[in-house]
Amino acid sequence: MKLKEFSKSLLARNELGTILPMALLLIVVGFVNPGFFAANNILDILRTASFAFIIAVPITFLMAGGGMDLSIGAATSFGGVICAFALKAGMPVSIAIMMALLGGALIGVFNGLIIVRFALPAFIATLGVQYAINGIIAITTKNLAISGFSSAFKVLGQGKLFGSISYPILYALVIGILGHVVLTRTKYGRSVLAIGGNAETAYLSGINVRGKQISIYIATSVFAALSGVLQAARFASAQPAAGSGTELTIMAAVIIGGTSMFGGTGTVFGSALGCILLATITNALIVMNVSTFWQNLIFGVILIAAIFIDKYRRRASGGE
Repeated sequence: MKLKEFSKSLLARNELGTILPMALLLIVVGFVNPGFFAANNILDILRTASFAFIIAVPITFLMAGGGMDLSIGAATSFGGVICAFALKAGMPVSIAIMMALLGGALIGVFNGLIIVRFALPAFIATLGVQYAINGIIAITTKNLAISGFSSAFKVLGQGKLFGSISYPILYALVIGILGHVVLTRTKYGRSVLAIGGNAETAYLSGINVRGKQISIYIATSVFAALSGVLQAARFASAQPAAGSGTELTIMAAVIIGGTSMFGGTGTVFGSALGCILLATITNALIVMNVSTFWQNLIFGVILIAAIFIDKYRRRASGGE
C-alpha cells in the first residue's frame, strides 16, 4: 500500500520528466568518470545553467500562461550589445545595464502588443521579431564583438563568492526563489496559471488577461537582456550572436522540467532542473571525451522522452 502511495506521489510531480533522465545520466557518467563529481566541475555546470535559468524563470510563466517567445535569443544578444555600446560611450555600469534592460522591455512591449492586442500567432510574430532584432544587431555591430570593458563590469559575470561560487549562480538562485514564490504563492501567479488553463474562463472571473499576458512578455525580454549583459561580463565581450539558438534550448529545458507547452501548469523548480540537465549533458560529453556533435541528438531524445513521461504521468495521476 505504501509503495502504491509512493508511486502516486512520484507521478504527481511535474518534474518527473527531468528527474529520471538526470538520475540515469549521473549514474552513467559517474561510472565512466568519477571525476565528474568534483566540486569545481559541479560549480561549472551550475554556472553554465544559471545564464539559461535566468531566462527560463519568466519563460516558465509565459508557457504556463499559454504563450511562447522565439525572440529571447535575439533579446539576449541585444541586451549585451546595448550595454556594451553604453559602456564604450563612457556611461556608468549601472546606467549601461539599465539601458540594456530598457531595450529588453521595449522588445517585450512590442511582442505583447502584436500578439495580445492584435492577436497575431506568437510563433510567427516572435520569429519575425527575432529576425528583425538580429538584423539590427548585425547592422550596428557589423557582426563584430565589442570588448574592452572595465573590471567593475566584468566582475558581475566573473566574480566569485568565497572564491568558488560564481556570482551568476547567486543571481539565478535569487531570481529562481522569487519566481517560485510569485508563481505558487501570489494572486499574480495563480492568475497566470488560470489564463493558461482557460483564458476565457479567467477573463469571466475578473482577471485582466491581456494585461497579465503583456506583462509576462515584457518580463521575459527584460530577463533575456539581463542574461545577455551577464554573459558579456563573463566573457569580457558582447557577442552579436550570444543568444543565437538558445530560445529553443531554454524552452526545451522548461518543458522537460514539467511546464506544459499547452499552458495551465508550470514549475520554476522543474525549469531549474531542466537547465541543469542540459548543462550537465554538455559537460558530461566533454568529461567522457564524446564528440559534442552528439549533443543535439541527446537533447532531442531526452525532450521526446520527457513528453512521453509527462503524458504517462498525467494519465496515471488522473490528469487525462
